[in-house]
Amino acid sequence: MEISEHELLTASDDNRQREIVRQAESLKKTKRGYTWIWIAVYMAALIPCFIANIAVSGALTWFFIVLTAEMTAFSLINLPVLVKNHKGLWALGGFYVSLILLLAACRLYNGGSWFLTAFLGVTLGLAVVFLPFALNDELFGDKIRNNKGLICLGADTILAVLLVVSAFDITSSGLRLMLIEIILPWAYLIVIRYLKVNGMFKASICLALGGVFAIIQRPLMFSILDGKPFRIEPVNFGAWSNPDYFNANIMTLICGGCLLLAVVFAICGAVREARSKK
Repeated sequence: MEISEHELLTASDDNRQREIVRQAESLKKTKRGYTWIWIAVYMAALIPCFIANIAVSGALTWFFIVLTAEMTAFSLINLPVLVKNHKGLWALGGFYVSLILLLAACRLYNGGSWFLTAFLGVTLGLAVVFLPFALNDELFGDKIRNNKGLICLGADTILAVLLVVSAFDITSSGLRLMLIEIILPWAYLIVIRYLKVNGMFKASICLALGGVFAIIQRPLMFSILDGKPFRIEPVNFGAWSNPDYFNANIMTLICGGCLLLAVVFAICGAVREARSKK
């Protein structure tokens, strides 16, 4: 039997296409089975809790804690399987909403005034870790993705301020200290991301800023928290065992090292700049 090359290739393509369709159908069945198994697991826990809560309390109270806890698990285990696009965003968003609802259910059941602090703390923690990755999704435009550092640090700063205010008050020394401490990350962001100089100069500026901050950080902290006058701590490299000089000696060495490296990087930056102009 004679078979042309075209017929042979066509038959091969047909077999390959049928295999792809068969594997796709098998994957769909596996996903459906996986989902239904987990639904059965969730219902096996929810139904007895529903009955027990009604029987014991005469109303639905702690049942909602179980429900929202299972929603939290569902968002991580099942939700990414059910959606087709932006699985990470869906999982993160579902987990965040479920976790906040779980905290709300606990607050309604146990009472207390802790919900706002917990809400802001959870939001800040998730934003610090996951917001940079979330903003990198193709769902967001180039303008947002190109400025995600500014957006993330801005969101983290606002959430941190709100968290400190909710835990203490707007006049607390902790808020003033946090605002002082956040200056260095903002300076690094502006220098690294937006200053139009070569990388060596950026490294030099960041090292110089870090070195200076190492010297003034502790006196600033004492000034804010204890109300002491701002004063650079004395240095004595001959008295390392004396606690009055120990921290200042270490910070001075760190500052000196940073400033020395800053000079080295500045020279390298100047050399690179001169070579680029030739």
